[in-house]
Formats: sequence, structure tokens, C-alpha cells
Amino acid sequence: MSLFLRSIYLSSGLSLLYIFLLYRSNPLRRLPTTTVTLIFVLGMAAVIPVVLIRYLLPLGNTTTPFSAYVTAGLIEEGIKFLVMACTVWQLGFPDLAEPIDFAIYFGVLGVGFGIYEDFWYIFSGSYEVWTAGDIGRFHEVFRVVVLARTFPGHILFNGLAGYLVGHARFLRMWRARLLWLFLGFLFAVALHGSFNLIASTGGTIPLLSYVLLLVGLFLQLRRAALARSPFRALIYMITEGRDKWPYPRPPIDYLFAEGFSWPGKNKGGMFQVYPVVLSLLILYPLLVAAVYLANRFLIWVLPV
Repeated sequence: MSLFLRSIYLSSGLSLLYIFLLYRSNPLRRLPTTTVTLIFVLGMAAVIPVVLIRYLLPLGNTTTPFSAYVTAGLIEEGIKFLVMACTVWQLGFPDLAEPIDFAIYFGVLGVGFGIYEDFWYIFSGSYEVWTAGDIGRFHEVFRVVVLARTFPGHILFNGLAGYLVGHARFLRMWRARLLWLFLGFLFAVALHGSFNLIASTGGTIPLLSYVLLLVGLFLQLRRAALARSPFRALIYMITEGRDKWPYPRPPIDYLFAEGFSWPGKNKGGMFQVYPVVLSLLILYPLLVAAVYLANRFLIWVLPV
């Protein structure tokens, strides 16, 4: 039980850190806390169908490109895109006001998916040594596994793909939407598969280089999205008297959109003392434990 709880709290802490960085990536406003939390929970629930598919289909778990791009990339991203289509895509204004919102929501969904994956790798990767009673060996293995799980994966795959899908969400022509959606999906699968392949065959330095490359790409897309933000255009219109307004909704809608506090400071949103403590100590651990029990139950009742 001690290892189980330790694995849960470590994965919860990592996820909370990633959500904090993603949540604050838009300096112009804070997305609604309730919506962000709901998307995170649904991302965790997306693990269950993935586990079932892997259990029912003899796909194997090797370090081959097929495993990286199909068993992991195609299946996991396919399920996450399906959840995204049923949730984030359906959001309206002001929950979803610009493409960067989509990138944040989709990244949070990826973090929700990744929290259980982090927990499972930490727990299962050190369980055998833990039960053997070799404390010194356990601490060594545990430290290595935890370090390996600190590399951000799902948050980057889905955050980056979210920019493409977010662009599609605000297009009017359905053919253009489908094209950008398809490109976003392929992009996520390619990023995910490459990450897994490098992690299993390339070692720490290549994986770190790959992660830094993805972080740099995310920051570049973030900069471009913020430059085209209607909230930034609204600030310029008020402070500099610009009269050009190329956005579909009137400026007044953005001025009173939830989470936009200009000319005051942005509020903390979900990252205030009480929500953080509640999430870290109670909410996230309970959710991880619930998904774990659900997976164990489904595998138990399914035929071998």
C-alpha cells in the first residue's frame, strides 16, 4: 500500500506541475477552472478503453516502430481525439474563444491521460523489487523510474496538436476543418510514436533533445497564437485606438469573457492554495485509484 500511495502522489504532483505550466501559458486570461478540471478527468477516463483494446488485441509490447506508432501512437491518440471531439470540440464561447484555448484544453486532456500512465509505470516498474524486500535496490529502481516519467510526453503531443485542431475549430469551411483535423491527428501520432521509439532505443540524451525540440515548437506556436489573439487585439483597440476588428464576435463579448481580467491582473484560477491542496491530496489520488480499480475490474471480468 505504501508503494501504491507513493506512486499515486508522485504522478499527481507531476501532473499538477504540467497543468500549472500549461494553464499559465496564456498570459491574457485564465480558462474556466471547472471546464479545465472536467477535461482533465475525462482524459484520465480515456485510459480505460486503451487498456481494453490492448488487452483484447494481441498487439504486443515491443520496442519496434509498429509498437511505437500503432500500439501506442495510433491507438492512444485515436482515443484521445475521440474524447476531444466529444468534449473540447463541443465547447462554446467563452470557454473556447481562440485556438490557444484549444491547445491548453487538449494538453490538459493529455495530462489527464498521462497521470495514470505515470502512476502505472512507477508502480509496476518498482513493484517486484519492493516485494523482494531489497530496500537499497528498490530506491535505486524507484529513482530511475520516476526520473524517466518526468519527461513530458502527452502534454506536448496534445498541446501541439491542439494548435492545429484549434485552428480547424475556428474555420468555417468544413472541408478545411477536416483537413486540419486530419493533420492534427497525424501530427499527434507522429510525435507520440517518435517519443516512444526514442525513449526505448535512443537513450536519455536523444530523448531530452527531442523533448526540448517539442517545447521550443510549442513556445513558437504559442507566440504566434498570442499575436493573433482577439484579447490582445482588444487591448490594442482600447489603448491605441485601433478600429480594425477582424474577429467574428464583437469586442464587448471578449471584454467580459470569463477569465479575462484586463486591465487588472489575472486571477489565480485553479492555482490558488485551496484548489491545489485539494487536487494534490484528495482529488487526483482518488481519481487515479478509481481508474486503477476500474481497469482491474474490467480485466478481471473479461475472458482471458
